[in-house]
Amino acid sequence: MLIPYLMKVSLVLAVLTLAYRWLIQFETFSKLNRVLLWLNVVVSWTLPLVSLPDWGPVEVQSGFHHSLPKVVGKIPILAEPLAVMQSETFKAPASVTHSSMSITDWLLIIYLTGVVVLAVYFIFQIGRLFLLVAKGRREHWDHEITVVCVRGSTPYSFFKWIILDPEKHSGSERDNILAHEAEHARQCHSADLLVAEMQRICLWFNPFSWIHQKLVQENLEYLADRAVLDNGFEKKQYQYNLLNTALRTRELPLTNSFAQSLLKKRIKMMNRKPSHYLVWGKYVVVLALIYISSAFVAPYREQIVELAPAEIKPLVQPLIGEVIVTTPTTKYSTEDQLEMKAKPDKKQIVAPADTIQETPESQPKVKGVLIVNQTLYWAITPLTTWEEINEIKAAIQKFGQDFQINKIQFDPLQQYITSISVRINTKNGSGSGEEHGSNEFEPMKGYSGYVAKQGHGMGALPPDALSKEMEQDYQKALAIAKENEVAYFEYKLARGFGPHSSTTFPRKLLEGPSAEQFFSKNGIGKSSGSTLRISEYHKNATLYLNTNTATFSELNEVPFSKVEKVSLLEDNARRKYIIVYAR
Repeated sequence: MLIPYLMKVSLVLAVLTLAYRWLIQFETFSKLNRVLLWLNVVVSWTLPLVSLPDWGPVEVQSGFHHSLPKVVGKIPILAEPLAVMQSETFKAPASVTHSSMSITDWLLIIYLTGVVVLAVYFIFQIGRLFLLVAKGRREHWDHEITVVCVRGSTPYSFFKWIILDPEKHSGSERDNILAHEAEHARQCHSADLLVAEMQRICLWFNPFSWIHQKLVQENLEYLADRAVLDNGFEKKQYQYNLLNTALRTRELPLTNSFAQSLLKKRIKMMNRKPSHYLVWGKYVVVLALIYISSAFVAPYREQIVELAPAEIKPLVQPLIGEVIVTTPTTKYSTEDQLEMKAKPDKKQIVAPADTIQETPESQPKVKGVLIVNQTLYWAITPLTTWEEINEIKAAIQKFGQDFQINKIQFDPLQQYITSISVRINTKNGSGSGEEHGSNEFEPMKGYSGYVAKQGHGMGALPPDALSKEMEQDYQKALAIAKENEVAYFEYKLARGFGPHSSTTFPRKLLEGPSAEQFFSKNGIGKSSGSTLRISEYHKNATLYLNTNTATFSELNEVPFSKVEKVSLLEDNARRKYIIVYAR
């Protein structure tokens, strides 16, 4: 979903921008600062799209991911979007039953309106710049840079063009201006400004995107100033010319423009002593914050296009790259819960000197916890949520023992736990244990133990009540894994390609009003005989029907009523793979 993804991007950008502003801004390593500002942008936009099962503070990451909706959900205007995000993440598009617009729709309209307005203004500015360049008199300053003489213009540069009015500046002043703007051109500073501007357009609602853009502008000026002085220009004369030019510029400095404060900062930076080598510790802190930022994100690649209208999803999906699987997850109500007998393959836990048949002691109801005769039995199932793990941890702490999660991994769709490692610390010692599914897509069976005054134990099955709960959740998780079997197959197949493109065509799109036009463009659609229709254009592709390889004729014989969606993948060698999801 677009809105949750943008919230994650905004949060990471805010953390990294504040860190740069407070720690790095006035350090003299301007070239390194430029790299760091670029890194902030890349990390902010990519971290929410990358699954990090083995990287980052797992406990904090999982806790944040599960608790964020509860916190933000208390804000009325965001409560509905967050509820949709949590409950319908992988839900297939449903038919519209009413025409009223939800809060999510209004938020999306407001956001896109802001983007369009700023984008139009940005295009207008670029158009006006090109018009000035086209009308101005051009002079080649060197083999790379062109000076464009425009009457009345203030001096600035854009890529390899320097725009100024030479009649407004004296000889030495003009030399300083050209030297300064030439450094902007040579170091391609316009690219930094364009990226910062596009980020500001996409995150116009986030004040930190505006702050980041200002920090980029400041650092580029510091870089150009330092390069000019390193080339032998006299510092005092250069600063005087800089001040003189600013005072004769319409935008500066006697208005409420930021340029006056920037001018002061530039002069301050030129006179600043080089930063001490111990300052490198600050950069380590910023890099550590990038590491910690993994706690704030979850893999939203699967959700980013969910709010896009069906008509434009095919256009949005290729831009995002690996498009996700929207296979619906099975939801179990109380009436639908599986009733089955536990089949333990491990010895059942019996705590020392306890008789577990006695009535459990009075206790708050916590899933995965059973207290009998001063002994607490605990169990983590593949469907245990992070909130429930925290409740188990709190219950064990009341027994005077510390319960920790060393590692926890989920399936690629974040539906169930596939691997867990736990540790219990006591005054008399500690112990650890772990449980894994048979592979990264299979749920673990569950992990359990007990704590008592006499000690603790792990790895065997708990009393019947918790054993049955573990088995039921395991069977539910297996059902979820079976439901998403094709999705996991596609995930594993695509991961083997490295960088690749991926597009998913839902059934609704393949038989919609523009189905013929869509087929002529993409080669996938519905035949007149109500079967799936794959164009000859894809005949040499590697074809799959669900998880099994298929021939070209077999796919064209699949009844269209059984088709859920079709995924088209293309690797770096331009080899194509088609996966048909069919019931």
